[in-house]
Amino acid sequence: MRFTGTVLAVLFANLLTIALLSGAYYYLQSDHGQMMLYEMGLHSLFIPALGSSGSNIDEQVFQNGFTQQRLSDMKPMTVNPRSSTSTSQSSPSNRVSQASQERKPNLSAIRSSLEMCRFWNAEYRKDGSSQSKQYRDAACTRYERFSGRDSSNVVNLASSSSVSSIPSYQEREERRKRRLEEQRKAEEKAEHEEYCQGLSEEIDHYDSLLRRGGSGYYVARWRRERREVSLEYSRKCLLGQ
Repeated sequence: MRFTGTVLAVLFANLLTIALLSGAYYYLQSDHGQMMLYEMGLHSLFIPALGSSGSNIDEQVFQNGFTQQRLSDMKPMTVNPRSSTSTSQSSPSNRVSQASQERKPNLSAIRSSLEMCRFWNAEYRKDGSSQSKQYRDAACTRYERFSGRDSSNVVNLASSSSVSSIPSYQEREERRKRRLEEQRKAEEKAEHEEYCQGLSEEIDHYDSLLRRGGSGYYVARWRRERREVSLEYSRKCLLGQ
């Protein structure tokens, strides 16, 4: 009985080994098995052996005249990027948009410089000042630089001969300010003289009181007040502080 059990155990073990080897063989023949060998780096060792043992499959493939490429036989495919094509296709539109964006600031600069040229030309025609002429020339030069056109074609530039000979606004304003300043100084001088005259009369009043005399209290008080007025007169009227 013991011998029979041993034989049966050996036989069962052999059958189990054969079943495992067969299962492993068929698994390695499948795509999943080849992918596993490819990932483990063992496909170069097992694929030739599996290929030699699978003669029946090769004959069937030869009879059908069609061979399905396995994963292990596949080669990496090189994909060329199409960015250059898309870039070349989009470059004209980009150039158009860039050109339009560059034109917009130029048009705005031309318009603003033309308006400034006209404005300062009108100011120069009114007042004839050198400052207005300087601003007018700078604005018109800027317009010519941006537009490429002569400013005299769009603006009737005022010349020194066409400017009116009447006093300019700036000159009239300066004259008016000078008159106001002279008037203010004259009024201040008159007020100052009147103030000094009042101090002088107040000193004379205290002198008359002291000459007339009186009680000691009043005499001391008058002398103190006269001294204060005299100091004020000397500081404001004589020293001009």
